[in-house]
Amino acid sequence: MKLKNYIFLLLICLVSSCNSKKNQKEVTNIPNTETNSSSLQRVWMLVEFNDFEKDYLIQKQAFLDLTNAERATAKMGCNNLSFPYKITNEKITFSNGIATKMFCEDMKLEDKFAKDLPNYTSYTIKGHQLTLSSPKGEKMVFVAQDWD
Repeated sequence: MKLKNYIFLLLICLVSSCNSKKNQKEVTNIPNTETNSSSLQRVWMLVEFNDFEKDYLIQKQAFLDLTNAERATAKMGCNNLSFPYKITNEKITFSNGIATKMFCEDMKLEDKFAKDLPNYTSYTIKGHQLTLSSPKGEKMVFVAQDWD
């Protein structure tokens, strides 16, 4: 009698362990959208935008900081810029921003960036590169600041 109970208990354990592995596999196959948005949340150095030369963007130390999940900050060589933003379904929406009011001799990049950023509505991340795109096909390309 004890042998039958032992075998029965062993079968229950085997069946339940098979079911838990099946459930585990199903859970890991669910796409994780948070991974994409969390990889977006870092500081990005602007390397390609409009007709501005890469060397000029590097000289200005132009960056977009997305480490805050609700408000992006940026600097294009002069003023501090701040933009509310949201991420939904692989889309990004920037609202009109605010800026400090310092006057600098060369504000072309800052003015163009602040005016155009709300027009960029989608993003892709490939490795350490972020590309923001507008519906018109315009692109801004960034490289992660923490990437060598």
